[in-house]
Amino acid sequence: MERYDDVIERIRKIPEEHALNAAFQAYFTAAAEFILLLDAFMKARTEGELPLPELQRWNAALYREAAERYEDSYLNPRVAVAKLGPVGAELSALYMELQGLIPSAYQQDLEDIVCVLETFVQVYCMFTSAWEEYRSACPQPAAAPSPAMADVTPAVCRNSATSDQTRTDDWMAGIPEPKQLRDVLYSYAHDYSEDFLRRKMDAMYIPARSYARQILLDHDFLEPTDICRFGYYVSDTALRTAEFIAKLPDDRIDRMARTWYQGFKDGFRIQGKPYEKKSVVEFSYPAGFERVVKRTAALFAEDGFDFTIPLRPQHFLTRTPGRSRQLYESPNPQMDFDHSYDLALVMGDRICARMLEEQRQIFRSYGDEIGRYAGPVVMESFGAPAFEPVEEPARLRFTTHQSEVYGHYQNSVQLLVHEFVLEEERSFTIIAWPLPTIGPDFEAIFRETEAVNTLSSAAYRPVQECLIAALDQARTVHIQGKGNATDLYVQLHPLANPARETNFENCLSDVNIPLGEVFTSPQLEGTSGMLNVRSVFIEGFQFRDLRIRFEDGRVADYSCANFPDPEQGRALMRKVIFGEKERLPMGEFAIGTNTRAYRMAQRYGIGALMPILIAEKTGPHFAVGDTCYSFMEDMQLYNPDGKELVAKDNSCSILRKTEPEKAYFAVHTDITIPYDELDRITAIRADGSEIPIIAGGRFVLAGTGVLNEALDD
Repeated sequence: MERYDDVIERIRKIPEEHALNAAFQAYFTAAAEFILLLDAFMKARTEGELPLPELQRWNAALYREAAERYEDSYLNPRVAVAKLGPVGAELSALYMELQGLIPSAYQQDLEDIVCVLETFVQVYCMFTSAWEEYRSACPQPAAAPSPAMADVTPAVCRNSATSDQTRTDDWMAGIPEPKQLRDVLYSYAHDYSEDFLRRKMDAMYIPARSYARQILLDHDFLEPTDICRFGYYVSDTALRTAEFIAKLPDDRIDRMARTWYQGFKDGFRIQGKPYEKKSVVEFSYPAGFERVVKRTAALFAEDGFDFTIPLRPQHFLTRTPGRSRQLYESPNPQMDFDHSYDLALVMGDRICARMLEEQRQIFRSYGDEIGRYAGPVVMESFGAPAFEPVEEPARLRFTTHQSEVYGHYQNSVQLLVHEFVLEEERSFTIIAWPLPTIGPDFEAIFRETEAVNTLSSAAYRPVQECLIAALDQARTVHIQGKGNATDLYVQLHPLANPARETNFENCLSDVNIPLGEVFTSPQLEGTSGMLNVRSVFIEGFQFRDLRIRFEDGRVADYSCANFPDPEQGRALMRKVIFGEKERLPMGEFAIGTNTRAYRMAQRYGIGALMPILIAEKTGPHFAVGDTCYSFMEDMQLYNPDGKELVAKDNSCSILRKTEPEKAYFAVHTDITIPYDELDRITAIRADGSEIPIIAGGRFVLAGTGVLNEALDD
């Protein structure tokens, strides 16, 4: 590609030109050297398929700066601001954009690479022009500061306007204004937004355009280093996971795959959705589980299904601030946290409107093809080392207005997706497995997780029907914690015909694996109180002393103890839990019944590491945001006993009929109180009489005593 050759040749000259003061010359030289490393990798690949040991060495080399040298890298906004002053945050974001080209290099996607490299060269030329203009105004400029002293040494020049007078200028003189740099990055985002969005959407919906799909089909992953072919960062954890999965016998791999596959099919059957009309699923999974994914894909192929495996988007325009479910292994979680709001460079009403219209046009271009999409088949992991982010003042952040705009954008994207991918014709399933980093008991925990994930729906169904029968008599449910400040009253919807209707869904082993909960969408008015959990993992972040106070079903106040500054804790909660929104409603109340999963957590001391998917089955849990039935409110859904689920709306979601932009939040985040932090759950009838469900952390309702066996073991 001629454009690529031209831009690479221009970049090749940067380290030798010395066209800037030392501080900025060091930045652009470091960036150019990384780009040339990418170029060398692509050239090596064009000469033939690289042996796996060579691929592994390249993966380590390409990601070394992020994985091993982040504390001294321009990728780190703190470092960039210290060395580059008022444009440091913007240049750090640009450096991150270059880092994001690694997967594109694996895919030999020159078009994607060129647009970033040409923007980088444009920025470089803007800096060299500003420096040349500054120097020309100083007849006798002093030498530029040395790199070692670049952040402390002033530049000195003879000012012609003051003849013999010498003045000392700040060493940052002679650089563009931050706004000029942001204008270039805005133009870059504006010009290429449709290309970036199409790549992201194609990889999700169109199998033929899913790069990772072909790699999965072409290899068996009995050699763990096969995972080095994808382009994501291959960590020691990913390799150890792949090694473990490669050694498992075929029957265990088949059982894992069938549980996952059958859960997806059962979701269609239970919800009365047309599985036979669909033919594409989207896989989302943690690095190292490729062998399980390949076996699952083969099971779907027997039904005539193809699949996609989207990698996480790497451009700041298409990365989401929160954790992505798409295939990605982080070389450095702090780096991801520091750059989670690089979108602040361009976020605003105009760019959002443009991106929404472009996504609409892309959906339209798919024609009937989009109708094949059946939904995501998701695998999560647990047991990764705890990560508590350090809040760096230097990193980019949304302004209040940008947060509001982005929240509206998320809602609009959700509405757009549901316009083209009909909720009544799609489903999902989700399962979770432990990682080797969970500790020395990894293999025992993995076996126990297999047992938990394959529990019998037939055994749990009657127990959960007893719970639902009692809860359906209640108008309010009172939840009280033990050793924490939890004290919540949850208001339930009135039932017009209790013989045929129910508020609670009987959740068995289908879309949410493992089984073990009954859940409802509560009535907001009358739902009030404090939710407090000592420690909980949400989206990969460990929250300490998490507190959320509800008033009439909406979040009224919140805090956590992760940072000395309470506002930093609130900011983390807004990003991870609330999706940058305030006053979210309580979208779900549930009682978990999977006491075997709880016993596993207690036996191996991994309660704090459990993913919400399993943790939500180990006590009562609450979700903030949308209800469990977003975009399905008008569908008729039934429990296995034939009772219709009627608690699908609340006073927010009902606005879909009059003000749809206010009905949904594109957020549904679960928070669980584990049994050891739970004292009582009491169902309260309209006349004030009570039905004890749990007391002293144990099930006391008739017909549910069997659940205590695992708790007492």
